[in-house]
Amino acid sequence: MLSYEKHNITLLYKSGTDFSSTADEGLTLVTSPISCLNEAMEKPYDLIVICFDLASLRESDALVELCTALKKNRYTRQIPLLVILPFKHRKLLESLRDAGVEYVKFYDLKELDSKSRVKTLVTPPAKECGIGRVLSEICPYINYSPIGRHQEILFCGAYLNRMVIATYRLKHYCETYNYENCEYFKNPKFSNQT
Repeated sequence: MLSYEKHNITLLYKSGTDFSSTADEGLTLVTSPISCLNEAMEKPYDLIVICFDLASLRESDALVELCTALKKNRYTRQIPLLVILPFKHRKLLESLRDAGVEYVKFYDLKELDSKSRVKTLVTPPAKECGIGRVLSEICPYINYSPIGRHQEILFCGAYLNRMVIATYRLKHYCETYNYENCEYFKNPKFSNQT
């Protein structure tokens, strides 16, 4: 591969969507992991953005695998990776961090079909999108248990995994810095306690 001058261009991969109506100058759109890896090795991109619908738990593994391949490849390892997800998931975010992903954003992926929305999402990420920072906002006691190919149930590990975490608690406590104010986080119960 030859060395090129970078030109503020972004490679965007989104699973399962036709992007023909959202193409823009400076933005290359691909719709498969192989074409993403191929394209990333062909041109000098400033940013690679990966959007996964995550309709099944298996797709989480495919996302981590693609990010790992991009970060291990000598031609693409220096290009920053931004992953756009439909929800926060501590376990998945830890896997992405371990794969080398630097940034993460959360949006309703259905909105990505709009040209203006795509342009907003692929702008260079700010410090608050750093994956380490995002992970620090999520309670370390959340435990995930699959209940099928497409769903998981969340339990509070600070309450002996006996409490299912409801959406309200998840959005207002567990996935924000407010988790530090949670009564279960402050006084965790473990199996060796009575």
